[in-house]
Amino acid sequence: MGNTVRIAYLMTPISYGGSEQVAINFLSRVNHEKFTIEPVLFLRPWEANNVFEHKLVEIGLNYYSIPVAKKAKYDWYQLVRRFLKLLQFVKSRSFDIIHTHGYQADILGCMVAKILHIPVISTCHGYIETGFKLQIYNLLDRIFLIYFDKIITVADSIKKELVLNGINEMLITTIENSPCLKDLSLPESIRHELRKSIGVNEGDILIGYLGRLSQEKGIIYLLESIKHLKNLSVLAKLVIIGEGPDEERLRSIVANQDLSELVVFIGFQRDVDEWIAAIDLIVLPSVTEGTPMVLLEAMSRGVPCIASAVGGIPKIVTSGVDGILVAPGVAEEITAAIHSLIEDSKKRIEMSINAKKKMSKLYDSRRWAKRIEQEYLKVVEML
Repeated sequence: MGNTVRIAYLMTPISYGGSEQVAINFLSRVNHEKFTIEPVLFLRPWEANNVFEHKLVEIGLNYYSIPVAKKAKYDWYQLVRRFLKLLQFVKSRSFDIIHTHGYQADILGCMVAKILHIPVISTCHGYIETGFKLQIYNLLDRIFLIYFDKIITVADSIKKELVLNGINEMLITTIENSPCLKDLSLPESIRHELRKSIGVNEGDILIGYLGRLSQEKGIIYLLESIKHLKNLSVLAKLVIIGEGPDEERLRSIVANQDLSELVVFIGFQRDVDEWIAAIDLIVLPSVTEGTPMVLLEAMSRGVPCIASAVGGIPKIVTSGVDGILVAPGVAEEITAAIHSLIEDSKKRIEMSINAKKKMSKLYDSRRWAKRIEQEYLKVVEML
């Protein structure tokens, strides 16, 4: 090992979601005098304009890309080719550590690490179990994680799940995600224009969902609650920000339930800071989660949040004080929570103040990055 610890940072960025944002937060805050980090990205060549790539360029990091396939149709031979490409690249760069994110990076990174006798660390952001194929990939991932030198989980619930799957608890450290704390003061004129652009009238309540549009996010329950609110003549508007495999089904539900005037899909937004500031309250109705970045970001900006009591969320939100926790998959609880905050503006203001105070007191992104750096050093010292 030279003057700095050299790290190959492996991941498969699909959309700019929570794990991608976590990676950018870390890569922009890591001590570059002590750690030389080179991202290795498994990319789909047919998907241009990958936001994560642009973010890496913005923070001044070069990266090495490995195509996952030549075309959208699955190419089994490409699995061997990407393994060989990764092996060749890691061997040529004399890395001290391989740090992986996600099942593909975990599996290929582990094999390369064992061949080259390099320590390997994984950050486990949680598992999505929708679909047989994903369940198989997750099973393989948990098998390979047994052979890692260190595993970082973003929530204690994920750590418990891994231990139940036979992974040595002594290898696992929980380091919860941290938001990028910054004061976002949005001029009232811009806030007004954003809201006006999606048909929100003066004095109306704008509810927001930000994230991947997939089944485990529980968006269907939020749509049910919007229907309940409509039946109660509580006309709040919902803006859905993001994209994903469940989008077509969700749009169909909105159309069939006659909710088109109340629910607006605006797709993926590269910069969501202004939208967060333009929203009155955010709902995260997930049925499974780790430590969601959007929750941390929203609370740090004083936006009241309603979230399912799953994963690491109960450790973040004190229900009734700085947010509201609801049972996962129960639309009636979401409805009641939204209704209570719409009716009680004083409570919304109190939650906003309490959420900002908690974030500024408990979360520091530089301290969070340093904890990950310390795990790197522990692994290197074991050699």
